[in-house]
Amino acid sequence: MKLLPCQIDVMVPGSLLKRQLLGALALTPVSNLASSKSGRILSDGTLTSLYIDFSVLDRSTGRSIGVRVRLPAEKKPSAVILYSPGLGSGLSNGSAWCDAWQAAGYVVVNLSHPVTNESIWQIERESFQENLKKALAPEQYAFRVKDCSRVLTHCINDPVLTKYIDPGRIGIAGHSYGALTVQAIAGQSVGGQDLRDNRIRAAIALSPSASSLERARLMSNVTIPFFSITGDHDQFVTFKDGASAMRLGTSLDKRLMIYQQLPRGSKQLLILSDADHMTFAGEPVDPSRFSRDVNTTSEQQRLQWARVSQMSQEFWQYYLSDPKQSDQEVRSDFQEKLRLSQAVGDQLKFD
Repeated sequence: MKLLPCQIDVMVPGSLLKRQLLGALALTPVSNLASSKSGRILSDGTLTSLYIDFSVLDRSTGRSIGVRVRLPAEKKPSAVILYSPGLGSGLSNGSAWCDAWQAAGYVVVNLSHPVTNESIWQIERESFQENLKKALAPEQYAFRVKDCSRVLTHCINDPVLTKYIDPGRIGIAGHSYGALTVQAIAGQSVGGQDLRDNRIRAAIALSPSASSLERARLMSNVTIPFFSITGDHDQFVTFKDGASAMRLGTSLDKRLMIYQQLPRGSKQLLILSDADHMTFAGEPVDPSRFSRDVNTTSEQQRLQWARVSQMSQEFWQYYLSDPKQSDQEVRSDFQEKLRLSQAVGDQLKFD
């Protein structure tokens, strides 16, 4: 098995991964993909997403990191977006916007972080409370950041994926725990460690947060464009497993601290109307596992997800395009596009 930089081995042999990727891309008609695990098909036979799932082993930590790669339709060097999910979620987290980013021509790489992913619901060996305790242990914050850097290195070096990747145009996004991961990899230190990855050019944090003003002030070290996305009801969420439950999260004012403490110049904030913490999961939420603070219909949620998808796509287009497109003289055009996408009640800020 070939050893790649950063001591990563692909759990799926490289030749098999290559066959799977090329096979999935070559599948026509679309109906042939119905029995494949590398895509999702709507009832009308429409291909909504093409992806391949595999695992990357970080030999320095022993962590097996789940990976889902969505490839754009056109085979050319494209911008890459890493996506880090929230606590208790994995590769399906953020599908609403990850599918949209793929359709817009980006390579989208979703991660499933060990210990903090769906494994918290597996209580055969440990209790739910014990699983949560391990998932929230301080060391997991740094592990998740390192997972992102390891997977990015693997993707850039993979002989198949490299044909789709422009290593000079890389972004990262994440929800909740994933937002904390984004904050750290963008430059907010964790336990005194600077874990930033200088390959990242822009970042989106969905439901960002800080435990204190002191922690929020560390966002002043971030030097890349940063988009904070939250909701007017984005505060706490109860994680549930039968009679066992744990209330996690923070107040909205602490989520807003992240935007407030970022350096001026390339920061933006969206407060989505009638949105709670799990609105930003970007996938259907199981009410037996997660509490909700808003009552919303599937159509209302679809429209919310569409706005987040469109605004985030405009952000990537602006900041992951040719550097000259990020000049101040065209920033007003970018801001106007975001304003045109917002709905009544949404709040947008730029600084």
